[in-house]
Amino acid sequence: MMSSYLSGLVGNSNMRQPTQSIEVCKRLSRLSILAAAVCLLLASSPAFADTSYSYRLGPEDVVTLTVMGHPEFSGEFLIPTDGSLTLPSIGAVKAAGMTLDELAATATQGLKERLKSPEVTVSLRTPRMQRIYVLGAVNTPGQFDVKPGWRIAEAIAAAGGLTPRTEPADCEAVILRSATDRKEVRNLGEVMRGDSEANLPVESGDVLTIDAGETLPVYVMGRVTNPGLYRIRKAEAGVLEALTLAGGTMEDAAISAIRITRLSGASETVNLTSSIVDSQQTSKVKLQSGDLVLVPETKARVAVLGYVTQPGFYPLKDGQKLMLSDALGLAKGVDNRRGQMGAIAIVRTENGKQQNMVFDMNRFLKKGDASQNPEIKPGDVVYVAETRKPELTSILQAVSTAAILINPFIR
Repeated sequence: MMSSYLSGLVGNSNMRQPTQSIEVCKRLSRLSILAAAVCLLLASSPAFADTSYSYRLGPEDVVTLTVMGHPEFSGEFLIPTDGSLTLPSIGAVKAAGMTLDELAATATQGLKERLKSPEVTVSLRTPRMQRIYVLGAVNTPGQFDVKPGWRIAEAIAAAGGLTPRTEPADCEAVILRSATDRKEVRNLGEVMRGDSEANLPVESGDVLTIDAGETLPVYVMGRVTNPGLYRIRKAEAGVLEALTLAGGTMEDAAISAIRITRLSGASETVNLTSSIVDSQQTSKVKLQSGDLVLVPETKARVAVLGYVTQPGFYPLKDGQKLMLSDALGLAKGVDNRRGQMGAIAIVRTENGKQQNMVFDMNRFLKKGDASQNPEIKPGDVVYVAETRKPELTSILQAVSTAAILINPFIR
């Protein structure tokens, strides 16, 4: 093909002038330079780079597995968060940490029970994001796209540097390696002085935490007034103290289900109802460096429906004792013109079974009968019927239907 192309350029030599021959040579020279540049570009392109030996697979990588002559065993596969890849006729393979060639060899071995001489190739379809997490005594903690050759110092710089009044010599750089769950600790003063043994490389998935000496970096998130990163003294590193630094909990905070997650991945749930509501020092859980204190939103709800001023769903605070009269107060009271005070229905769902009850609030208000002012529990549906339609059977049937639809969402 090239010879034909050259023939077309040169043509009949007897009919070309010397100047035309010189022009042809110039064109060929330019083509040679262009071809060399294209080859160099392709060779340096990531798409043509040989990643089969160096690239280690991990969660969120997408690979293409091809079994020659057997499309039923081939396809594209996303490596899930646990790193185990399920392949057709092979089963679960721990792909995380493998190279492409190692995964191909594992797949080949697994297919030998089904195929005589399987030919398997594995290529990287879409690589995962290469990210690290920088936490602790830095100005902008968070996740960052890691660049080739990054070490601890570069990761700290990407996170905005150290927080004010933080002395590197008093700090430790703690790296939790995602691939092996191994923890490596180095003195930050040595890192900043350029010690190559202290300034460790960081890799995708690593969590780097800067531990600032006598204080602990703690994250307080969720339903608190001022969520964020706080430094707490080691001697006072309790959950209640951390919540105080964050401005306290909000009205809809589930203080009975506060979750503490450690850097190691371990977690525990703390109930601070007695400490916050009753002022009793019951929690003895001590926080550690890098802990995440998450205060969730309470899922406890009660529904007040029917002929009340403001029907709707209302949160039930942790530790709060809500009576029927209180629930009606949340809905701004019964509609004076149409609400039936003498037949207020409550539907309660427990263990999948409904309990239907009817109470006469007139007896409580006029005679002080406390039995007609029961405690309302999470998930209860309170219904105030219309005065002109006091048929209890119809009322309970309507409320029971509403409870079936509503209850899964208000617990």
